Amino acid sequence: LNVTLKLDSLLGNQPNKRIVFVDSVSSGKTVLYNVSSSRSCFTLQVQLNVDYFASVLSTGNFQIPLRLEVSYDYTNDYKNTIMSSMLDPWSTKTSTSDWKIQKSCSAINGTQCIHDLKVDTIFSIPPGENPLILGSNPGLLSINVTISNLGPDHSYFTRVNIIGNLDLNKVSGSCITVLQNESPDTTLVSYKASNSFIQGLMLSGKQCSFVLEYTLVSLTKRAEVQNILIQGALFSNVNATNLSNDPKILNNIFKFQKKVLYTASIVHTGSSKPIAVFYNRTVVPSAFIHNLSNTILGISNNITHEHTIYNRGPNLVSKASLVFTWPRQTKEGLPLLYLYKFQCIPQSICQCNTMNKVNEYGLAINNETSSANVSINFDSNENLPDVTTCNDVKCDTITCHVKQFGKFSTIVVSSSFKVWIPSLAKPKLVSRFSSSLNFSYTESPIYNQAAVISTATTQVSAYSPPVPPNDQSQDNIGAIIGAIVGGIILLITITLIMWKAGFFESKYARMQKEAQEDNTNDNTEH
Repeated sequence: LNVTLKLDSLLGNQPNKRIVFVDSVSSGKTVLYNVSSSRSCFTLQVQLNVDYFASVLSTGNFQIPLRLEVSYDYTNDYKNTIMSSMLDPWSTKTSTSDWKIQKSCSAINGTQCIHDLKVDTIFSIPPGENPLILGSNPGLLSINVTISNLGPDHSYFTRVNIIGNLDLNKVSGSCITVLQNESPDTTLVSYKASNSFIQGLMLSGKQCSFVLEYTLVSLTKRAEVQNILIQGALFSNVNATNLSNDPKILNNIFKFQKKVLYTASIVHTGSSKPIAVFYNRTVVPSAFIHNLSNTILGISNNITHEHTIYNRGPNLVSKASLVFTWPRQTKEGLPLLYLYKFQCIPQSICQCNTMNKVNEYGLAINNETSSANVSINFDSNENLPDVTTCNDVKCDTITCHVKQFGKFSTIVVSSSFKVWIPSLAKPKLVSRFSSSLNFSYTESPIYNQAAVISTATTQVSAYSPPVPPNDQSQDNIGAIIGAIVGGIILLITITLIMWKAGFFESKYARMQKEAQEDNTNDNTEH
């Protein structure tokens, strides 16, 4: 006879069932049995299937009996034997037998287990309101978890479900098993009993400790997460209340929450090329221009302002905004610094909304002719100060949005202007025009943010022709003649004074006179 046996047949055709044969670890078997007498027996050993009770969705299905279904029939070879001496019986060829699984719980009918499961945790990083500052070495977050069954009944299929927004590094512990799970932010841990092949069976009074280790490096990859949130719940029977009851569910859960900030150092520079320009304003009755190289606009009087933002790390800036400001018009509404080119590089992370503010007249950049035909207005009464600010003129802005500004990366905002000379009516004007770039990263959870404003300044001056120095040659000749005459008069005066004083008297005459006086004296004595 072919004898077919199906274990746990009430669960249908699912491959994993609660009971299996010992020798084949399968729930189905067909054996060839030779009937030698009117009554014969054979024995097959079966056991509970550990894999079934360890599966993610298993609750034991204790309410469904374990059914053995046995069917038998003659072999095909025997059926095909001509004039077989055996006749096919009319009796039923299938029989069943049921087992029941009893959990021996404290409830009167024994079907519902009552137990008090409890979870305790110790966090390596203290939770609380003070933010966690992540720098160049984020480190790890470890959670020491202890689960206990305070009784009175055993807990079947005891598990801990953990959901968090951190990358799990590892789970360590001798009394637990990590179950497979498709959700990346969920970790399912099953209690592993040391004295039962039903690994989720946690006896009353038992305790188990394990460690969850999370890496914080995953947060710094995008620097967007502003709060760490990890929650866990301890349960049994997948919360099938008809099978188990935990009267104190508040001690079954744990929660870790922490605000996160990231460190990043932002520096900035601003420059102008050139730092000064000179213009020559020529007023004509009427003028129309097609390109920016027109002589009325100073031909090559172009200005480029460059603003550089550098992230020195150690973390990236997930979101930021750039606000570029420049003196666009006079208070009368005439062009001042005509913006004809604007770039924010790299464009892959910096997107700007220029809103028709760049080359608004559509003028050709070079000396070619474009379809634009702009009338020039020389009727300006603007009187600009030495330093022109947005209080003196009409400034405008362009806003850019930055995403994922990486560490050790640079953003460059370049703007090119044309000085609109017809609007500069002040004679001998000398004024400094500036553009600014405000980098704001308040949308990102960056620690200790500081204002980042760069400035680029150009001095604009009206051209004044050089004045030759006065010819001093005639004045010098008169002065020389006067000096000579005065010197001669002074020399004559000094000479007369010296003559009067006897300075020019002859020494020989004096000596002769003295000798005569001596002779006269001698004659008198004789």
